[in-house]
Amino acid sequence: MTRDLDTLIGLLALAISYGLVIVLVVKHVNYGLALFLGAIVLGIFFGIDFNGILSTLTMTASEQITYELVLAVSLIPIFAQTMIESKLIDEIVDGLKAMLSQRAVLAIIPSVFGLFPMMGGALISAPLIDGEAEKLKVDSEKRSLINLWFRHMWFFVSPLVTTLIVVCRITNMNIYDIIVVDFPAFIVYVVLGYFLLIKPIKSYDIKKGEDNFFYKFLKGIVPVALTIVSNILGLHLIFSLLLGIFSAILLGKIKLTNITTVIRKGFRWPLVTSVLGALYFRNVIRYMHVDSFIVKNAISFGFPTIAFFSLIPLIFGFITAEPQTSAIMSASLVTGAFEKFIPAQVALLYISSFLAYFTSPLHLCLILTVGFFKSKIREVFKWLVPFSVLVYCVQFAVCYLLIEYF
Repeated sequence: MTRDLDTLIGLLALAISYGLVIVLVVKHVNYGLALFLGAIVLGIFFGIDFNGILSTLTMTASEQITYELVLAVSLIPIFAQTMIESKLIDEIVDGLKAMLSQRAVLAIIPSVFGLFPMMGGALISAPLIDGEAEKLKVDSEKRSLINLWFRHMWFFVSPLVTTLIVVCRITNMNIYDIIVVDFPAFIVYVVLGYFLLIKPIKSYDIKKGEDNFFYKFLKGIVPVALTIVSNILGLHLIFSLLLGIFSAILLGKIKLTNITTVIRKGFRWPLVTSVLGALYFRNVIRYMHVDSFIVKNAISFGFPTIAFFSLIPLIFGFITAEPQTSAIMSASLVTGAFEKFIPAQVALLYISSFLAYFTSPLHLCLILTVGFFKSKIREVFKWLVPFSVLVYCVQFAVCYLLIEYF
């Protein structure tokens, strides 16, 4: 079939703009700036003028979703920093170490730190499990796998994961609907990790704790529980996060004079700019009717609908090794291409982005973990990739059945 010139130019525009974002992210350019530049290039190809650029900027700056997402992604790392500064994370870890066996601690420590997404967080949990792993004679490759695997388990089901929050707001989906759909993947992920990584460790002792170990654990977990439970019960995420931060300050007895320092250390400009860039990218797609172009040509090419929610985020996630950029680009594409969709489609998009990033050789946590434990990356991949593929196949089957029959 012969394609007209406008179609070819449009396809070239999509390839160049998305390719530009991927290249810039791989080159460690700020995510928000990469998305903004990609949006401008896409808009120029589709005929946007200077007034159009200003109009989409104004639209982005004035939308309620912009304020909500900027506040949410600002408060989450501040919450994490508050938990660290107040030593409440230490309370959780100490309590769990007292209650659980040594081999269980190897999984629990990275999972606790994984509750609070932070750049390079794998380097925080790695030293904490190294001593226990040494006593249990766990080799360096398995140490890397345990640290990576259990640190990322909450990506499936935690309402505090910024990527999931942003994707749900862009697609106008309830975050807990997505979590319910992704729950089978979470179960398979945890079970695989336990039976293949933790249970085979033979030499371990049941740890005896101090008398107050359970109190320490409860004290540490209160701010996290308050945040998640209050949000489930209907409190807006912004207020739930503020409740969590306030309770961590009180329980951790952080001095009023130190609160400003905690906020400054916790605030992450790159997260804010990535949200702004993502929303601007989405609005350019809408303003220039790129959505209509995508739908028309997808039908013309016989492109299966499910590929928008699986293949595309898989490619983006693997290349960028950054789940937020991948998921945001994919979500922006599907919101332009389809008028409405169901939770299973968005859940598949999110999982595809996450697991592709998780197994990418450019994944920062992977690089840091392998470097710390001095393990061989090819040996780590021999386990990491098959495990991840199995989890993905299970979740793909779940989502496919929900999409096709419900």
